[in-house]
Amino acid sequence: MNELAIIALTPRGHELGCRLAQALGRGEPLLAQGCARQTLEELFRAGRPLVCIMALGIVVRILGPLAQDKRTDPPVVVLDEAGRFAVSVLGGHIAGANDLAKEAAQALGAVPVITTASEALGLPALDLIGRRLRWKIEREEHLTEVTAAFVRGETIAVYQDAGCRDWWQDFGEWPAKFQRIKTWPQSHWAGVLVISDLWCPELRYPTVVYRPPTLVLGVGCRRGVPCEEIEMLFQYICQTHGFSPLSLGIVATATLKANEPGLVEFANRHGVPMRGFTLEELASVSDLPTPSEIVRAKIGIAGVAEPAALLAASTTQLLMPKHRGKRVTLALARREDA
Repeated sequence: MNELAIIALTPRGHELGCRLAQALGRGEPLLAQGCARQTLEELFRAGRPLVCIMALGIVVRILGPLAQDKRTDPPVVVLDEAGRFAVSVLGGHIAGANDLAKEAAQALGAVPVITTASEALGLPALDLIGRRLRWKIEREEHLTEVTAAFVRGETIAVYQDAGCRDWWQDFGEWPAKFQRIKTWPQSHWAGVLVISDLWCPELRYPTVVYRPPTLVLGVGCRRGVPCEEIEMLFQYICQTHGFSPLSLGIVATATLKANEPGLVEFANRHGVPMRGFTLEELASVSDLPTPSEIVRAKIGIAGVAEPAALLAASTTQLLMPKHRGKRVTLALARREDA
């Protein structure tokens, strides 16, 4: 993460900025006398989180034209020179400006000013659900519409068939306007929150789909296999078996294959860790669905993809037994705590 920048326009503001940096244990206090526009623009474009000790209007006039997307803009907080208020200005939920404003306020004994609707009403922010667990939003075109319905007090259906079940505890109590449903939604809802690692059909009403990283991909491959060959087979099994590629959470294999360039590139492409298991660990998994005498003859164990997936997922049941490609074998398991 880029280093926090604390910008002031006057010596008094700079002194407050130094106090804040010391209290937070981080942050670079800068005195921008006479060049506020240039300083703020450069830091904002560089993606630096900003605490601006100056009038709110100055910050709005300078940074307003530069703001493009709440998912990529850095967080911006404004402090008055007396240190009375810490105002979240840009990047409230996703970028972390709300949290930064609270942190700055607590450090200085100030009042945090948060104006996002869900925060003001004490409701969970829908765009932060599962963030701690590295969940991904697959469909966010309806995020604003579902959030608006939630803030208006309308009931949101919550359908979950995968992933950590206590995600809501990050927000406190279970929201009264969240209604759990056990089957795929059929009746009309103001909004639907889906948490799944399976393919989802189109719905007639506003829907936000979260993808928890529950899928563990066990991989056995020949030496020198390229990333593209692994990727093509992975996408094929996801399409044919109805899994979401966005829910890939771990790539698992034998330690003797863990440094294969193609496999390393595949894991990096999906932004997931890779786990390697020794032959002894893989051999400890008994009753494989499809043991291979060919693999046993080569490396002394009955398989790689299936036991690696089971071990990495800490489970005894596969979602999909191994599927053989030309030079790659894949198996899928699901971990429940992701």
